[in-house]
Amino acid sequence: MPTRSRRRHTTAVISACTIIALTLAGSACSQSSESSTGESEQSSGESADSTGESLQIVLGARPQASQVPLVYGVGHNAGDFGLDINVEKNITENDSHTEAVRTLLDGEAQVLATSFSAILDTREQGEDVKVFCPYVSMDDFVLAGANGVNTAGQLFEPSTRVGIDSPGGAGAIVLNALLSGIGEPRDVHEIPNPQIIESSGARTDAWAAGQLDATVIHDTQYDGAAGTVNQPALIATLYDNAPGFIKVAQAAQAEWLAENRELAATYCATTLRAMKALKSDFSRFQAAVAEYVEDPPSEQSLRELFDLIQKYPFWTDDGGLSDDSVAFMIDIASESGVLTQPMNAADVVDRETMQRAVELANMPMG
Repeated sequence: MPTRSRRRHTTAVISACTIIALTLAGSACSQSSESSTGESEQSSGESADSTGESLQIVLGARPQASQVPLVYGVGHNAGDFGLDINVEKNITENDSHTEAVRTLLDGEAQVLATSFSAILDTREQGEDVKVFCPYVSMDDFVLAGANGVNTAGQLFEPSTRVGIDSPGGAGAIVLNALLSGIGEPRDVHEIPNPQIIESSGARTDAWAAGQLDATVIHDTQYDGAAGTVNQPALIATLYDNAPGFIKVAQAAQAEWLAENRELAATYCATTLRAMKALKSDFSRFQAAVAEYVEDPPSEQSLRELFDLIQKYPFWTDDGGLSDDSVAFMIDIASESGVLTQPMNAADVVDRETMQRAVELANMPMG
């Protein structure tokens, strides 16, 4: 996927600022100080803000097949809403949810797309960050076993190497939701032999190489690697065992949302419209995955995923993110040790911005 690394993003910003500074200095020397100049600059700034030209979106991980609406929306739907944004210029990937959160808090991005649990954790740390747009709610995550590990109870044996990401990551919170859903009373923090591997792709590689006995990965990744695994086992699936789950969402600082509500809603509308378009057409979905996903799954795996997307609320193009689902995620995060204090579900989502995004997404094109 042609998004930028953080280093390239920083260099680009510094270079752009240098060029702008030199240009403005030259302009000041060559032009008179007429009042109309200031008015022109103000108008230009307002135009840039309204088109989202400077908007920066940071992802907590490279998108998998189930996560393509966000990047597809930026790449294919932005023009529908008068936005001057694209994947290469406006989206940056980070290697983990913690790095993505830091990018937002450092002011290097305005929109954060990462695990819902990481967003909740950020709020508990005192940051007024609010969810304003869905990303992927239900997902195709599965609990995969190997080497004779085929029950959830075996994850708590000292010899079982369990691949998971750090607390607050999507993998850790998914595993806890799965354990709860199948009636296992123990939590992730009680697993005696965890192997911290931040991305699902890296966990899949380790599982395929025989380095893990159990892990949480995407169903499409399971299909692609199972042939090389000793005694692969599908122990549980998120979509069957954890209704109400919200895997990842899009959030922003509450102050920025209050000051840029229409821009935030317009940006969110690109994702919502992409969800509806991709969900209705397998060929379009397959093409989007080929365009934006590194090492895309096989057509068979994609068709299975597409069927799941029709059946379960992966993409909530009506906004979704109900208070009940948010409360469920708060409960799971608390059980996982991510949250240590009570949290009100009604405070987490900026519904004014999200409802405006739904209105915009449903407006006729043209």
